[in-house]
Amino acid sequence: MSSFRLIVKLVVAPMRRSPGRAIVTALGVIAATCAVVWVVSGYDALVSNFDENADKYLGRYDVLVIASDGPPGAPATVIDRELIKALEQDAGVLEVNPVSNYRVTATRVSRDSDAEVAKTSLGLLVGDRPPVNGAPPIGPTLVSTPAAESPYEMTSGRWLGADHETESAVVAKQVAKEMQLSVGDEVQITTFGNQVRLRVVGIVQQVTEMPALGGGRDGNKRGRSESDEVESGLVSLRPPRDTATSSRTQPDPQNQIGIPSGFGMGVATNAIYVRPEIAEKINGYPADPRVLQVALRDAVTISQFREVWSERLALQYPPLRLVDFEAVRRGMASSRSVSGQQSQAWAATGMATLAAIFIIFSTLSMGVTERARELAMLRAVALTRIQVAGVIAVECVLLAMIGWVGGLFAGGVMVMVGSRILPGLFSSGAVLGWTTVGLTGLTVVVGGFAAAILPLWRAIRIEPLGAMATLRELPRYRWCVTMDIIGVALSAATPITVFALPMSDSWRSWCYSFVTYPMLLLGMILLAPAIVVGSEHVFGRFITMILRLDGRMLKTQLSSNLWRSVGATLALSVGLGLYASTQTWGYSMLVPFTPGDWLPDAIVAFHPLGLAAEDEPMVAKVEGVKSDQVMRLAIEQAQFDWGDDQPPSRLRFGDNGIICGLDPHKAFATANPMLPVTFVAGDKAAAIEAIASGRGCVVSEDFSMATGLHFGDVVTFIPPAAETERVAYRIAGVVSLPGWQWVTKFSGVRRHFVRTGTLLFANYSDVHRDFHLNRSEFFWVNLEPGAKLAAVERQFQAIAERRSGETFTADAVGDVKAYRPFARMTVTENVERAIKMRADGMIWGMSYLPLVTLAIMSLAIVNTIIASVRSRTWEFGVMRSIGVTRGQLMRLVLAESLLIALAACCLSLTFGLIAGWCGVGMAQFGGWFAGPPSFLIPWGQLSIGFAMTITLCVLAALWPAFKTGLAEPLHLLQSGRAQR
Repeated sequence: MSSFRLIVKLVVAPMRRSPGRAIVTALGVIAATCAVVWVVSGYDALVSNFDENADKYLGRYDVLVIASDGPPGAPATVIDRELIKALEQDAGVLEVNPVSNYRVTATRVSRDSDAEVAKTSLGLLVGDRPPVNGAPPIGPTLVSTPAAESPYEMTSGRWLGADHETESAVVAKQVAKEMQLSVGDEVQITTFGNQVRLRVVGIVQQVTEMPALGGGRDGNKRGRSESDEVESGLVSLRPPRDTATSSRTQPDPQNQIGIPSGFGMGVATNAIYVRPEIAEKINGYPADPRVLQVALRDAVTISQFREVWSERLALQYPPLRLVDFEAVRRGMASSRSVSGQQSQAWAATGMATLAAIFIIFSTLSMGVTERARELAMLRAVALTRIQVAGVIAVECVLLAMIGWVGGLFAGGVMVMVGSRILPGLFSSGAVLGWTTVGLTGLTVVVGGFAAAILPLWRAIRIEPLGAMATLRELPRYRWCVTMDIIGVALSAATPITVFALPMSDSWRSWCYSFVTYPMLLLGMILLAPAIVVGSEHVFGRFITMILRLDGRMLKTQLSSNLWRSVGATLALSVGLGLYASTQTWGYSMLVPFTPGDWLPDAIVAFHPLGLAAEDEPMVAKVEGVKSDQVMRLAIEQAQFDWGDDQPPSRLRFGDNGIICGLDPHKAFATANPMLPVTFVAGDKAAAIEAIASGRGCVVSEDFSMATGLHFGDVVTFIPPAAETERVAYRIAGVVSLPGWQWVTKFSGVRRHFVRTGTLLFANYSDVHRDFHLNRSEFFWVNLEPGAKLAAVERQFQAIAERRSGETFTADAVGDVKAYRPFARMTVTENVERAIKMRADGMIWGMSYLPLVTLAIMSLAIVNTIIASVRSRTWEFGVMRSIGVTRGQLMRLVLAESLLIALAACCLSLTFGLIAGWCGVGMAQFGGWFAGPPSFLIPWGQLSIGFAMTITLCVLAALWPAFKTGLAEPLHLLQSGRAQR
């Protein structure tokens, strides 16, 4: 016990004598803990509300009846009306509310007094146009309900009335908030069938998170039929086109378009409620029930109801199932929001742990270096190695505990105040729960113990005779050279693994994640001494010139205390390096998704009816359109048929393609082509001839790389309108098509599936016939310079409305009446702007945590500068005595901080470029992008991080610089003498 008290005194005494370093370290750990609290409190808020949210989700009902899990993303099952009647006649059932969810586009009808709102990325691409299959569900969901009373608590207004002719709606509270709606406002609902304005009569309270009750995100996939296999080559199951056509030998299959559906099951939480009659008018087809909300009588339990109805529901086709409170609660726990918050929580914990490691490490390491003579004397007098180790361990635990407790307190205040002042920072709410306490504790425990290992090892190696020797350590440059060679080799292993070594995709991904990426991190650590010394030599002369200092003052400032400088550089590089790699990877990945110059100005989709042959010439007559730059397209989205082979692993997220039929002479002409694409395989003239003569096609470069299909190979499709048939095309060319993904995503050409694998060009007549297309729905157009986009789109809309009131056939729905057909004009320039806006938001969203870590790590620089000033106090006193001014001394301290900042920038840039480049290369092995890797260095974005680093380092050095500069020479000499 007495030994422990002695150790505590040996720890506390230096802290009381020089509290600055301990205070800075504690602040650093507190800041790291606060970062974890900021992120994890959102997860705790979700978890703490599971029971309440599950109860709110059910509303005044006890159970839901929904379809069992079917194909991912498929339309919900229609529930038999006879079953609903049977449920209503059950003596234990109080009420049955049949509802249906519909994907729509909802926009607020602006008032004259409204200020102009800046366009968002989704506003540019979607606006008030109907939803499309390629885009995920965006905005509110239309819900039809005949319920006489509100299923949920009303916050304002009233529930839907009994007058079905009144076009009114009730919206969820979060919808009203997002769209800035209040009772009495109008909301415009747009679908493939109509566009209707509804008056908001009430607002209901609903949960913000929808439970994961089933469903998926991969599109409306059909199963493949087990028909006769297609022969190799270009043979189709239909007779050849020169002897017969399908229409002559069999009834022509009816081509159908897929109505965009949602990805969740159950009742939507971001709902706009309407009566079924209004929903039918909006959609153009009957509002068939797809979910049942069932309220039980008080005397009936859910278990009793389940016992009576579970088996009967399971025997329905497709099978139905019951969802009660417990199922909803489990769905809340497994929702995407919760899993996303979990990932963010662990990421924040990891970054904060690294911050704690470096901050505590810098304090302990500098303490061991400065107190080496003191520790040696203590060893000579009485202390054992274990007691010396105890001094380091107790100091580590004390700093960690102060940081943890202080961080929890500061984090609690931040959560409490911030959630009221800046609620946007806590979008999921904020609760200081046990998960927050546990992960913050894990952060400081792991960080503290990891930080103590090396200083503890150095302390116990100090010999008693060390008190008689000069303990200033000089760097061993022979070891530095060895470290540099090993570091280069380890760093080079990552790009070699990604781009050079032949191996399977799965093994490459595993090797990259668990072997070579950690090797890259270790390589950067080993290269840090060389980068620090190199930065000192390269940037030292420029800094001395700018600050007007004698170059000899800064010549060996970092290298003479190399390991301290390396520690500070690595501390800054944790956040800055991750920031640089995120920015490099993000903007490099943006290159192949940005629309290229090969695209025409706009693609116009006449949904859902297309244009009759007599209406097609009107497209070229639209004012603002170049009349000679209009090309009609025959477009279908169909699954691939790989025969007996497995689908390529790199296409697992899009096992279908978009076949675009066009006029090859107009599209690829040598002079003034509509599609000035770059051929990477095959000859343009030969490709034009192959497509024009029939059965030839041109594919995108990324599709060729993903599938291994090259020039001369055959691509086979399954027509959605005739799944027993097969359509085959021979590849006559491979072209580069940057940006095809986003253009097809929002233009409506993804007629059946959410994701797709390629854009393929073939002959218009072949595609139109092979896939049983009816009218031409799509046109590529080039616009006159200065054309008004809104005016051009209005003219296209007038052409589309010539077919108002006609019907079309939709997948899983049947006949749909198009009260108001639509002309969707997707402008290439708008797509590019929207991608840039969206990408900036996402990439910067991923960069917040690294920048927060960088700010926390700047406190390690304060410790470094304090240690440097303390170790050079005698030197500074001598310099002041021989004529060095206060200003020069201050600038000298700032110069050291600037050198460390520039070394960190160089190390982070090296790591960021290598990691970002390799990350782009790994994307082609992940199954979601298989094109050639691109590499872009976003100097503008990187300069923001570098400027922030330099600024933080300068700010960190201000206090030590002013303190040193204002000290008198005699005081500096006396303090330095005492330390020596």
